Order: sequence, then structure tokens, then C-alpha cells
Amino acid sequence: MISKRHVCYWLLLVFYAPLALARTEDPPLLPTSFPLPLPQAEELTRAVHVAIFVGRPSVSIRVGDPFEIRATADQRLIFQGKGPFEASIQAQAQGIQVNSETYEVDSFILSTKGESIQVGTKSYRGQIRIAKTPQNALTVVNEVDLEEYVKGVLPVEASADWPMESLKAHAVVSRTFAVFKMIEKKSEPFALRDTVLSQMYGGSLVHQQATDQAVEATRGEVLTFKGQIFPAYFHAACGGRTADADLIWPVEPHPTLKGRLCHFCQGTKHYQWTLEIPLAGVEEVMQKNGYPAKNLKHLSFLDRDASGRVRTVTLEYARSEVNIPAGDFRTFLGYDRLRSLKADVEIENGRAKFRGFGWGHGVGFCQWGARGQAELGKSYQEILQFYFPASDLTRT
Repeated sequence: MISKRHVCYWLLLVFYAPLALARTEDPPLLPTSFPLPLPQAEELTRAVHVAIFVGRPSVSIRVGDPFEIRATADQRLIFQGKGPFEASIQAQAQGIQVNSETYEVDSFILSTKGESIQVGTKSYRGQIRIAKTPQNALTVVNEVDLEEYVKGVLPVEASADWPMESLKAHAVVSRTFAVFKMIEKKSEPFALRDTVLSQMYGGSLVHQQATDQAVEATRGEVLTFKGQIFPAYFHAACGGRTADADLIWPVEPHPTLKGRLCHFCQGTKHYQWTLEIPLAGVEEVMQKNGYPAKNLKHLSFLDRDASGRVRTVTLEYARSEVNIPAGDFRTFLGYDRLRSLKADVEIENGRAKFRGFGWGHGVGFCQWGARGQAELGKSYQEILQFYFPASDLTRT
């Protein structure tokens, strides 16, 4: 005979077990493909939304031509002028303050009939959206034409004196990445940042004739696989082999985002590097990032993928040991210091000595490798096929 106690136990088990399983499941993988064409594709690619400031207490702007400011929500005209116009903009509890005047809005759009708008020390074409955050800070977003955006990326990410075919390949890669992000984050306030978290973007003042030419020569071209767009990741130098995207980040595996041998960046300035840090310095960095243990004695690299990139870092303290994802460890130390995870480490006399290859995450397009291929006479189509096998060039 089954007791009431057993019945209650089984009822609790049936009720709570699914909740416990749900809590322990890994979060869903991020998508690596979206179908093209989309009904909204033209709208998504006409104006790229790139954040140039996030969480700033104030920003300065300057407009030299006729301009207007409208509330984002209802397009109500707030202010207009002939220019030149300079202003300090701050978030207030009641709204957004422009110089001494506070407007009761959470977001407004600044547009001009001229060439550009200066925000801080940089200038941007298109329009500028300034929004107040719940923390009474400001987020500043440049809403700019896709091709204009790529023209502001290419001179910063590459170099105008590189071979034209490598610049054209990079233009396609940067455009593809931007369109993918616009689709992926279509319901968010912005799709891209102007930093290495997305791709570097310098606005209108960085334009160069050669890079503009590369953008125009490939206007509208993006990479697809079986009719779907994917995130065309890129990095400075792979150090001899690119990496599988799904082994670097929690993303869906994708046929074109697989690692492959690449000797075209060999011998370039970012192919090989060294770094030396006292263990005490590593300990200090870890403490600032939520690992309070003291007396770091040793660290080691474990669990390498097929490209030779480490996946786990073990930190050995006097009384404990901790394993952390290698990507987090690199983030904590700094991308410009620990340039890649294709590296080894030795501990000598209380110092960590790193020796590595390449610069960046290693997924997809190798910038210096593309330059090397172009110098050997490869076309931009051939370069793209090498780094993203079986992909197609599609015009948006």
C-alpha cells in the first residue's frame, strides 16, 4: 500500500523536477543564419544602427548646417536652427537637457541638411539618435546608410594602402556582418558598437579614396550560404589556422565557420608574439573580475581545440584551484595583451611567460592572410571562398 507520504513525495518530484532541469540546461545557442531575402531586408539595411556612446553622463555635439531635432516617439519637432550650433547634452530626471533647455522626451533624433554631425571628436553622416537610459545616462546611436557605414569601417579595420582585392573582400565581410547583426538585433535600440565588440567604426572623417573605392566596387554584396546570411566574423591574424566558431562562442555550428589551415599571414607583424606578466599581476586582474582568491602559485592552459587554441585556464592558488573559460581569461587580461588563445604559458620565478600566434579570436576571415593572398594575385572572390567555403556572393 502506498502511503500519503509517498504520494506527496512523487507529486513534488513530478512538479519540481522539470523546473530543476530547466535551471540546469545551457542557454540556447546564438543563431548563425537568417533567411534572405527578408520582407524587411531593405528597411534593415538602409540605416545601420551603430552605438557610438553607451552610458555616458553627457555628450557634446556640433552642427554646421541647418538642422532639426525631433522626438523619436512621435517625430514631433522639438528644435530647429540654421547652424552653426554647439550643445552640451545631458540626461535629466525630467528628460534630456540641451544646453540650458530641458525637453520632456526620453529620446530624440538630430538630423541635418549638411554633410555631417560632430559628436565628441568624431563626425558622422546620417542622423544621430540620443536616448536617456533608466540610469539617467545617454546612449548615442548613429543611424547611417549601410554603404556609408562600411566606408567608415574599412579604413580603421584594414589600411588604405593594402591591395585592392583584399580591401574588396573585407568590404563584403564587414557589410555581411553588419546586415546579419541588423537582422539579429532588429528589436533592440542598436545592432552594432563602434568597438572591437562589433567592428571598429570611425565615422565620416576616416574615409579614404582606396577604401571607398573597394566599398563601391562591391556595393550591396553580402555572403550567404544556401540563401541564408551568416555572421562573417574576422580577426587580424589567425597564426596559421582559423578556428571553428562554435568552439569559441556559444553559437550554432555553421558549415562556413569552420577552421582551416592558413599560411598566408605567416611572417607578418601579428603572426607571433610574447607577453610576460608577474603572477601577482594576474592575481590582481582576477580579483577585479570576481575571483577573490589570493596567493596565485601557478596557471596552465588546457583543452585545446583543433586549431591549437586553449579552451580552459587552470589557476592554482595556495589553498584552492579554479578552472575558467579561456575566453574569459583573455577578456580579463585584455585583448591587446593576450592577443590570442593560440598560445602556451610557462611559469618561471613567479612570472607568467606567454608565447602565442595570431591576434584575435581566429574565426573566419584572417585580415593579414587576405592581404597575403591578394599580394599573390588572388581575386576578392577567391579570398572569400577560401575563408568561407561554399558561400555565395549575394546582392542585397
